Amino acid sequence: MIQRRKEYGKREPSRDAHIIYIVCEGKGTEPAYFSFFEGLSSNLQVITIPPTDGTDPLKLMERAKQILIGEGRTYTVEYQHGDTVWFVIDTDTWEEEGKIAPLREFCVKQNEAIPQKLDEVKTYNAWNVAQSNPSFEIWLYYHFYENKPVSDDVAKYASFKEYVNSVIAGGFNFEKDPVRLDMAIVNAEKNTEYSVEGKPLVYSTEVCQLGKEIDGFVKSEIAKLVNKLK
Repeated sequence: MIQRRKEYGKREPSRDAHIIYIVCEGKGTEPAYFSFFEGLSSNLQVITIPPTDGTDPLKLMERAKQILIGEGRTYTVEYQHGDTVWFVIDTDTWEEEGKIAPLREFCVKQNEAIPQKLDEVKTYNAWNVAQSNPSFEIWLYYHFYENKPVSDDVAKYASFKEYVNSVIAGGFNFEKDPVRLDMAIVNAEKNTEYSVEGKPLVYSTEVCQLGKEIDGFVKSEIAKLVNKLK
């Protein structure tokens, strides 16, 4: 039986640890999920930046500018070390309101500017968007299920979040269930599809791309943890 993650100590990041900054819409669910990976490996530091003034993508963009780019910034994205920034967003009505495309364009411009700021660093995808349709909970769903939800079943619930909580026995446990990361990546990649315009279709999530980056640093630690917690 898998026990609680908090029973196991966390490691201090090394000076050269890879840093992932996660700018997210949620103040509860997303930070609770990604906190599982904080300190799991000394080679990785995960810093979650929740919203302070609204959750739409444009406000998250301004939040990132303030925290990561501005003169009074809290953190500095070290491109020499391969640091990355991920905007973890829901589709909601943001797509209809045209608020996601500007965020993606902002990320493209930030990436293109990297070699202009640092001659020795080539352009890479430092700034990224991980969009879920309809919401982040579809990523949690794929930790347990291989196939997409059935829309008729989802329609019986007041919200998609309520649906996911109902089909995961006891609800998603943020202290143990993230060990299913490899399974979630496989399931999400299998079911993530795009429209002709390049937008994630319903029950798709780009968080699997962020998950793969995290997995590259914690894979062995998670395998050890799974063996200990069985």
